[in-house]
Amino acid sequence: MLRTREEWRHTAESVLPPEERYSERNRMITARYAGWYLENPGILKWAGMAAFASRQVGLAILAAELMMAPERGDAGNPLLALHRFGSERLMLADFEEIRQGNNNIYRDIAWAHAAYVGGGMAELEACASEPEDNLLVKGFGLIDRARSILRRNANDPEGELLVWEGNVALLRHEQVDVLQPVFDRLSAGGRITASFGSELDFSGSPIPGSPYRASFGSFHGYLETLAGMKSVANPHDRWRWVEQCVIPSWKVADRQMQSEWSGKHELRKMAVAR
Repeated sequence: MLRTREEWRHTAESVLPPEERYSERNRMITARYAGWYLENPGILKWAGMAAFASRQVGLAILAAELMMAPERGDAGNPLLALHRFGSERLMLADFEEIRQGNNNIYRDIAWAHAAYVGGGMAELEACASEPEDNLLVKGFGLIDRARSILRRNANDPEGELLVWEGNVALLRHEQVDVLQPVFDRLSAGGRITASFGSELDFSGSPIPGSPYRASFGSFHGYLETLAGMKSVANPHDRWRWVEQCVIPSWKVADRQMQSEWSGKHELRKMAVAR
């Protein structure tokens, strides 16, 4: 008997801590993505990439928690205290948007991963009833076709191509349908901060110029990013970076996952919420 969308959503979300436990919740979201990838490395490429991205969001959440900690030596200077309060409230509002974006992505796509892994395309298609599900269904449909091909021949180039086409469809859904409203709500300063924070290293040991590293600022130029001429909040700028930098870097890293290396060790640590 097919399960409902809400049942699959409950399956995916019941393992998460409450929303007010920000860092713990982020670590568990990251763990779920890492686990799906490690269990299905040949087909669930989006999940592996999402684990690294979610861990990066965790750094912003940690920064926000540190800012909310009891303060410090400006009590005797009311102007300094007022300035600090105003600037931090603005930054915290941006951090809250980013945190909600992390939750929104999981809520939007985790049920689909749970349904596909647990019941295949029949389960996923039975639950996909909303217009914004189109790219999800398309993506998993391509992945499912690829899985059938690769079961017959693990080295079939058509199967490999379909795997990546399907996962890129999931990535475009995440970027366009889920994340863009979050970026639209960021302040001007928040957009610059988010742009410089959009830095992924898929190896676990960042090296300048590494093929496993995807930095928005480096890709578009640090001065252009600082001046706001290029912004991760701009969908064209962001997708160009994703398409030309993030995906190629992840493909290079993904090819290493068949062996023991630092990137795989990082994913294993993420999968146990460390």
